[in-house]
Amino acid sequence: MVYLQLLTQIGFRRIASSFLSVFGFLWLLIEPGAFFFPQYLNFGWIGYFGLAALSLAIAVILNFPRRSVCQALSSPNSVVEIKLGDLFDESGHLVIGANDVFDTELGEVIKPSSVQGQFLTRIYSDDRIRLDADIEAALQGYQAQRTKEPNKQKGKSWRYPIGTTIALGSPDKRYFWTAYGYMGNDLKVQSNADEIWNSLSHLWEEVRRRGHGIDVAMPVIGADLARTNLPRMALAKLIILSFVVASKKEFVTRKLTLVIYPKDLDNTDFYVLGDFLKSACF
Repeated sequence: MVYLQLLTQIGFRRIASSFLSVFGFLWLLIEPGAFFFPQYLNFGWIGYFGLAALSLAIAVILNFPRRSVCQALSSPNSVVEIKLGDLFDESGHLVIGANDVFDTELGEVIKPSSVQGQFLTRIYSDDRIRLDADIEAALQGYQAQRTKEPNKQKGKSWRYPIGTTIALGSPDKRYFWTAYGYMGNDLKVQSNADEIWNSLSHLWEEVRRRGHGIDVAMPVIGADLARTNLPRMALAKLIILSFVVASKKEFVTRKLTLVIYPKDLDNTDFYVLGDFLKSACF
């Protein structure tokens, strides 16, 4: 099913463009030879059809569906990868998007199928008391910046600035929680491009400080329940560009993997993102 979706995204135009490029290249190689050695390279119509078939086969091979694309930055020594898969199957550090009160209660507050919900279930074995204790301990240094929300009836009520980023776990396996959106009293998360860029900037600072260069994987934060008015593609590009800009300023990590869940392929053009990645990693 995933490969069928990828084949659909490749489209006729991409394969046709590759076919014309390959056919033209092979033609340029053969035509001068046919001028000097006509007795060997005079294939007639069969030869031309054969050349076209070979070109089409090469075009299809070049555009065969891939589950990941990588691009190295010219400097520093870092790599950005876009990958289809499950975030929690990735090795190295993980990034978890959070709201400004760092809610963890599953159900009406946090959707169980969200990345935060899966984190509680898969990493903390549904032990919310332990997770909340670890979050509170990690937020100790931000207490002077927090404000009390008296009107929030469900979930937590202490608000932290957008961009607040904490690191849970151990030095070998960090879980970077970054607050990118405002949790309203109606339990709807609001965010925008500026706030997400701000949270990403703080995230890269924390990764520099506590990541020790180990690979980092993250989802497209702000794409599901946060009301950002930005499509998933724009958010993915924003993350890539933010990492490239931060890396040009100072080394962040040796590899960033942006994980796309297969279920999100319907509104994520994997190949357009791959083309953007090539142009962004200058």
